Amino acid sequence: MKVVVIGGNAAGMSFAAKYKRNKPSDDVVVIEKRDHISFGACGLPYFVAGMFDDTERMISRTPEQAIASGLDVHVNTEMLSVNRVKKQILVRKQNSEQVLDYDMLIIATGARPVIPDFGEYRSEFVYTLTSQADGLAVKKALGDNNKQRIAVIGGGFIGLEVFDAAHGLGKHVTIIEREEHIMSQQFSPDMIKVVEEAIRDSGADLKTNTSVLAIRDSEQDGYIIDTDRGQVDADIVILALGFIPNTELFDLPKAANGALLADEFGMTEDPHIYAVGDCAVVHHLTLEHSVYIPLATTANKQARMMADKLAGKETHMLGFLGSSSLKVLDYELARTGISERMANMYNMDVSVSTIVDKNQTDYYPGQEDIALKLIYQPESHELLGGEIIGKKGAVNRINALAVAISAKLTTEQLGYVDFAYAPPFSRTWDALNVAGNVAK
Repeated sequence: MKVVVIGGNAAGMSFAAKYKRNKPSDDVVVIEKRDHISFGACGLPYFVAGMFDDTERMISRTPEQAIASGLDVHVNTEMLSVNRVKKQILVRKQNSEQVLDYDMLIIATGARPVIPDFGEYRSEFVYTLTSQADGLAVKKALGDNNKQRIAVIGGGFIGLEVFDAAHGLGKHVTIIEREEHIMSQQFSPDMIKVVEEAIRDSGADLKTNTSVLAIRDSEQDGYIIDTDRGQVDADIVILALGFIPNTELFDLPKAANGALLADEFGMTEDPHIYAVGDCAVVHHLTLEHSVYIPLATTANKQARMMADKLAGKETHMLGFLGSSSLKVLDYELARTGISERMANMYNMDVSVSTIVDKNQTDYYPGQEDIALKLIYQPESHELLGGEIIGKKGAVNRINALAVAISAKLTTEQLGYVDFAYAPPFSRTWDALNVAGNVAK
């Protein structure tokens, strides 16, 4: 069996490494167009913030290490086309083209940042933040004391992580978000407002309901960002507007955003071609529908499951919840499962309950409010999703909620889960217990 993997980042390398361990005698070839593999872009905001300086810490494996493990890794090699009838791909390296046969093709081409046409401007200090080169360039630019005005276009994960990094470096940051609220795909308006207030209180300028029309060069060696609600002056511009799946070379069924359609095991309409990572959809556990979840955790777990499945081993991956978390200033933001917005999109009848409780006892220093929202099935009360925002303890509690949802617990059962208690961490009735008991 010859397995060819297109893409050597998180999904591709997770699949290749696990499959090779499962099937040591099979040939596993990895094609990667960059000069490195296994780069963890999730660390970039913390790299540019100055929390560490060595980009190699974001690379979990070198090509040499992968080759030593038995993988046939080809870096600086680009796939040009696929012949599904002959089960061949055409690749190019250093202007030399080669045809490779495959028995199984794994597409793990990832996604690239959205870069809209905002007109003509000097690109020198306008960045995305997804690659090693991006990280080096943004870190250097933020280290320039003459560049104090940072404009972040997009109020999603990367946009807010960049805000947090730049704010920590003492920069003045303007966030421009076209939706009414930041993180609108992940959090409900009533939950996210406290974070928006904190951003504004920090001295940053948060502009929601604001669309960028153009970016122009300023006469003062910076940029003028034209929006439908006025102008923004900036020395550095960060584009954080989402991702486009890298799937143009594949003539296979796709979702509206270009992500490859695949079943719960990653198989496309072609039984010899699988897709995994940010280039493909995955099965959502509580939505019971295929959705696009471009997260590193999703990519790695789906890839490992596929490697076991294709090797004939038993798998335990039932689907994903899109569990995710984020730090903004002193706040922890975390969510899992479906949201009210997703329920409305898919015409699901759900019940919703929101509480504001305390993260711990009042006599131990550090007590803070913690807000929890539960989404659940109206009749059975089975848990379907949740959001948690607070200054301490949100992320750990979302992990517990993700387990509860996976186990199909009801709100009543959540109310009586025997969570650990000690004054520095919770109250005798944990906030999750309270949320479960309040839900009707």
